[in-house]
Parts: sequence; structure tokens; C-alpha cells
Amino acid sequence: MTFAEVVFNLPLNHSFTYKIPPQFIGVVAGCRVYVPFGKRVMTGVVVDLKDKSSFKSVKDIIDVLDEKPLLKPDILQLTKWISSYYMSSWGQAIQLALPKGLDEFEKENIFLVEENADIDLSEQQQRLYYLIADNPGKSKTFYRKKFGTGSFYTIVNSLHEKGLIFFETEKQKARVGVLMRHYVVIPQNYDEIKLTNEKFCKYLEKRPEVDKLISENSGTSILLSDFQKQTRMAHATIQKMHHNGIVSIEQLATERKPEINYNEKKENFTLNNEQTSVINEIVRQSELDQFKSFLLHGITGSGKTVVYIEILKKVVEQGKSAIILIPEIALTPQTVSRFKAVFGDKIAVFHSKMSIGQRYDAWMACYSGQVKIAIGPRSALFAPMDNIGLIVVDEEHEQSYKQTETAPLYNARDVSLYWGRQHNAVVVLGSATPSFETYYNAHQKKHTLLKIENRATSGFLPEVVLADMRKEKSSSKNRAVFSKILLEKIEDRLNKKEQIILLQNRRGFSSFQQCLHCGFIPKCSECEVTLTYHTYDNKLRCHYCGLNIPAAKNCANCGSDELDNKGIGTQQIQEELANRFKNAVVLRMDQDTTRAKNAYDQILGTFREGKADILLGTQMISKGLDFPNVTLVGVISADVGLSIPDFRSSEKIFQLLSQVAGRAGRGDKPGEVVIQSYQVQHYAIQFAKNHDYSGFFNEEIKHRETYKYPPFNRMIIITVSASNISDAISKAREISTPIRIHGKYLCDLTGPAPAAISKIKNLYRWQISLKINKKYDPAGVKTRQLLSDVLSPFTKQKSNSLFINIDVDPVFGG
Repeated sequence: MTFAEVVFNLPLNHSFTYKIPPQFIGVVAGCRVYVPFGKRVMTGVVVDLKDKSSFKSVKDIIDVLDEKPLLKPDILQLTKWISSYYMSSWGQAIQLALPKGLDEFEKENIFLVEENADIDLSEQQQRLYYLIADNPGKSKTFYRKKFGTGSFYTIVNSLHEKGLIFFETEKQKARVGVLMRHYVVIPQNYDEIKLTNEKFCKYLEKRPEVDKLISENSGTSILLSDFQKQTRMAHATIQKMHHNGIVSIEQLATERKPEINYNEKKENFTLNNEQTSVINEIVRQSELDQFKSFLLHGITGSGKTVVYIEILKKVVEQGKSAIILIPEIALTPQTVSRFKAVFGDKIAVFHSKMSIGQRYDAWMACYSGQVKIAIGPRSALFAPMDNIGLIVVDEEHEQSYKQTETAPLYNARDVSLYWGRQHNAVVVLGSATPSFETYYNAHQKKHTLLKIENRATSGFLPEVVLADMRKEKSSSKNRAVFSKILLEKIEDRLNKKEQIILLQNRRGFSSFQQCLHCGFIPKCSECEVTLTYHTYDNKLRCHYCGLNIPAAKNCANCGSDELDNKGIGTQQIQEELANRFKNAVVLRMDQDTTRAKNAYDQILGTFREGKADILLGTQMISKGLDFPNVTLVGVISADVGLSIPDFRSSEKIFQLLSQVAGRAGRGDKPGEVVIQSYQVQHYAIQFAKNHDYSGFFNEEIKHRETYKYPPFNRMIIITVSASNISDAISKAREISTPIRIHGKYLCDLTGPAPAAISKIKNLYRWQISLKINKKYDPAGVKTRQLLSDVLSPFTKQKSNSLFINIDVDPVFGG
């Protein structure tokens, strides 16, 4: 083959043709290549080879970066499907399947020609000029982030045209690769070799502990730094041992494994009849080498993890590999520990807190076939495993399986079904509160429904009490944080030395500050949201763009010192608990307290060991955690999220309440749950009180059908973002008009209208919502093709201030 088709991690919906020089004639699809692209040089991926090209002038490949393809044919096919269904470029989808930090590229750094140039500059030009003067030689990306969006590149070019700045190109090599470390390699016949060296034997007479250590590790290798610590030998002495052939010092590849400071003891569980029945049916299907999907609907505490482990044992015995997806990194320490207790080091772990080196090593362990099990959040789905026999999506209803930041905006749950079909594998979707799409599809016979309706410990689901906070408010001068009944039950559990979990799905101290004199509320200057008050550094923070400002003592609008903190965050609750229960040890688990490496492990480990009485947190504590001594769960405010403009809001609240309630009474002691709410009569809260998923589904599904929401109709949301509000509105209208005309039978279009959060990171956001007509376009293929045709001219236009985002099957929608 003479030509290669190459794709890039760019929003470009076609490949680019390059000529293959003779020295690279062995390149194949799936290899990464270093190629010229416009004025840049970038890393791309070969997706196809051709004998001929219709282009007269074709650039050569500069270098081939892989000896053998990193992407196998099946993963190329998967990413191709993802790009088609979720309407991204193929190059963007391929990035899901590659470890981060591998790309090589050229970057342009900016320098001043001379400082303090005597030339007239606009205010924005001056601002960028002085930014470069303060930070010379940085990349364009660095200055753009510091400067903000807007017309950055226009201003850069104007400074260049005026002769005030110049560019220098620098090749950026891959940030990650194999880690090589020095090891002391001890030969298997060490005891024989040492006898041939008389001086060394005399040395060992004085240091018998060294002789013992080396002898016990014959045939192994020890990291040089560890060897020095353990033997307390001088480096020169070790070098002499190396020169005399007693040991050898070699550079060896070192695997970077994440530390899991959380250990579950290996337990022998006695399976109940329901668990055994489920395991037998799934294992029987796995032996047929045919694709089949199951919905495992098991109540909280029903032992679904044990079921997964037993199925996994059988699949591994069949010589197959498996992928276990978990919804959030908060579940990783406990979940990984449970699997490690059974399978040892045969597991590759993936999660966002890992360094790029650790992720690279885990990826390579899968690629080389060293491990047969990959476990982690949605990114683990793309572990390069061969012969996949099982994919488990635990807590399949979780919205964290949906990528929401960068294209492609895929849902790992749905992609796992496609991936399982490609491998003739069994896919198990597990949840106590299945998503409406999955439960509806199970009743449509698209999945086989399996149920576990009893707890594994023969215990009962906890009793749930509703606390009407309207009554609490009327009996108190101030808005109450805790109801009387919750305080009584916390006191009771503390006296009994039992543990408590408290949920408040809002971090920070308060939702916002408000001036009681003029009503002013501080908002983020770059986002259309209020700033959240945090006590630990006395700052107001934006949870969308990260902007933070010191919390003022006086109102910025009128100068009054009458400022009130509205809403209740986890910090405020922690402070209130400390005041009321002075001897209680309270752990807080939210995004602020888990930023540090291994913070999750340490917090959960401390609570599991009984060193804390109360675990307070956001939704990250509501799922998957299993602590037998927890007998009380309190939900501080069940109303958070219930009134947001999202058709799934009732479903999400029901799921959250049901999941967190399931943390209570998982051991021998009965559990109780107190749910505080100002809307105790809402059907989502009432059904959650009774642990009645079927009742909630039957009620909520009527609303979905009436208003044509999923699972009855597929949805696509197009978001147009621009630094200028008029640009956002005009472009949204330009896009919606042809869709409305040509797609009138294919879909119902709503908008353009401002997004629920109409401004984020200085970009105004307008949305177009599509509900696809099942009758005329059941799979949404025609609608996606129409969108592709309509949006094609916009994607070809280069703009640093206009962005178009396509969300197929959104998890959030008005």
C-alpha cells in the first residue's frame, strides 16, 4: 500500500491522506504516525491503507511511532461506531481507546522582540503584551488560558504584525512511556557464587543479615534503592558485587501501580437461592459464546458484587477476559479490594486519580495480555482486552457513565452493549434502581430481567421515616438543619456505638450569600451562577469554572454588613454536628476533601475501622459502600435537585434516596433512615420511603409517554456557545431553521432557547432540543444524518469564540 488515511483528535469528520515513504512501508491501521498538518506537525492514527489517491499533492509521513499497532481492528470498529452514533469525529473517538500522554506534536512559544515598546496599543493588546512580558516563552495555549477566550488569536496576530512578538517552534515529546529503574538482580545460584569470592565471604561474616537477605531473594530482583535501605550497604560496595559477578545491576521496566490503602478480608460467602439461580443462568449463557444482555435488578444489600465475582471466576476459567465498570471513583477502593481479595494481582485498575504513568502501565498490562480483568469507571471499557467474555456495568443507572465534557459524549452503559455484541460476550447491567431506558427495554425483551428481592444477610430493608421540615421551620426561629427526630436518632446511635451516614448533595458551607439590606447576591463573572461560600479558606467559589474571590464582610452593592448565608452545604453541616455532638468523630467526604491522592481510601478506611462515628458527604457516599455497623442514614435535604428543569429530576431523586437508604442495616443490626424534606408528599419521595421501584416506574412512565421523553423517544440536544450572546442566538437560529424545515417528520424541535445555565466560562449558551419520531426514524439514523449535513458548514469554520456541542441521548434535558 502506498497511501495511509489518518485521523486526528480534532472535530473534523473526515480522514487525511498521506504518502507512505519506503522506510515505513510496513505501517498498518492502528499505528500512530507523526505527520505535517497545516503549519503544525501532529500525531495522528492510521485508520486505512490505499493503493491510490485522488489528490495530486500528498505530504509524506514523517515518522511511525509504534512498532506494532496500539489499536486493534475491533477497537477501531468500536470507535468508528461511537463517532457515528454520538456525532463526533473518528479521531476524537479514538482518543478514548489510547492512554493519555502519548501524543507528540509541535507547539509554538511566544517571545517579546523587545520590552516596553513605544507603540500605541489597545487595552486588550496591552493586556496580552504585558502577560507575555511577565511569562516569556510560554505556549499559545498557556496565554490563551490566562487571557481568556474572546478574540485571543486575533490579538496575537496583531502583535505579531506590529513586530512586537515572535514565535519559536518546539517539539513536544510524549509525556509518558515505560518507566525504567535500576534493580539488583540476584542469581538463582547465589549461594554457590559467593563461595568463589573470598573477600566477599569475609565481608558476610561481619554482615550475616546481608547474606540472609540476598540468599532468601535468590532468583529475584530488588529495586536498587530498596536494596540499599534494607542492607544499609554503600553504593560502592554494591557496585563491587556487580563487577565481581555476585549480583548484577540492571535497568528494568517498572510497573506503576496505584496504591489502594483499603483492604477487604477474603470471606467465604454462602450464596442464597436467588443468587445461585442468577449465577447459573448467566454462566450458562457465557459458555455458549453468544451475545446476551441481562438486567440484574437486585435490591440494595442483595449481594450483587458477590454475584459478579462468582460469574467472573467461571468466565476466567473459560480462558476469557472481563471488564467491570463502576460508576464513580469513590467506589474504587472498596470494590477493587473485594475483587483483589479473590483474584490477586490479575486485575488492572483504571480511575481518574491515577497518574498518566499508572494509567499507561495498566493499559499496557491489558494490551500485552498480562491481566484478564479490567476494573474502573467508564474509561475502563476501552481497556485493550482480547477475547472478552463478560462486561459488568454496576449501578448502570448512574449518570457518571455519560461523558459530558468533551466529544464524543458517549454513554459507557450503551457502548458496553455494542462492545459485548462484537465479542459475543455476556453483558450484565446491575442496579437496585435501574434507569428507565434499561428497565423499559427489559420489559420489551431486549434484556433478560433477573431479580434478587432479598438481602444477602437475610436482613430486611431499613424502615424509612419522613421528616416534614415545614413543621420544623414553624417551631424554630431559624431554618432548621436537623429535624428533632433525626437528632434523637443520631444521639441514640452514638450512645450504642453504632455508625451513621448523612447525605447532603451540596458541598461548600452555603449555596450563596445574600445581602439582607438590598438583596444583592454575588455571582460568577464568567458563569450565570451564584458563588458558593466555603469556610475553610473564607472564599466564594464557582463550581463550574473554578473562579474564587475572598468573601467580603460588606455587600459589594450597598456596603451593608448584613450578609446571610443561604442554603446548607456539607461544611455547614459538619460545623453544626461538631457543635451538637462534641465527642463524635465526623468525617466529611466531598469534592473538597478528596482532592489529595488516596484521600478516598483513607476516609473510607478510617470509617470502616470504626475510628469515626459519622460519615457526612455528597452523593459519592450514596452508592456501593457496605459498612455493617451503619444502622442510621439521614438525608438532610431530599429536595436538592427536585425542582431543576430536567425531565429526569424525579428519577434521579428516587434513585439517590433509594441508594443511600440502602447503606443502613447491611449487617446483623436493623437499619433506619430519616429523610428530611419540604415536599414530603412528592411521589418520588413517597415511593422511595416504601422501597417501591415498580410503583415509582409505573407512575413516572406515564409522564414520560405524555411528553414524548425517553424511553419513548430518543433525544438530541445541540448547544451553541459563544463569547458574544448575539452570536450564540444567531448561530442557533441558523442551525435550527433547516432542521425544522427538512426534519419536520423526523423530529420535534424545541428552541433555540437559553440553556438551564445560560453562561459558563464566559460563553453564552443556547440550546436546540430534538425529540426523534419513532415512527419515521426509529433508530435516529436519518435525524443524525440531517444534523451532520446541517452542521457541516459550521464545523469547517475556524472559530475560537464559537462552539457547537452535540449530545445524543443526554442524561440532562429540559
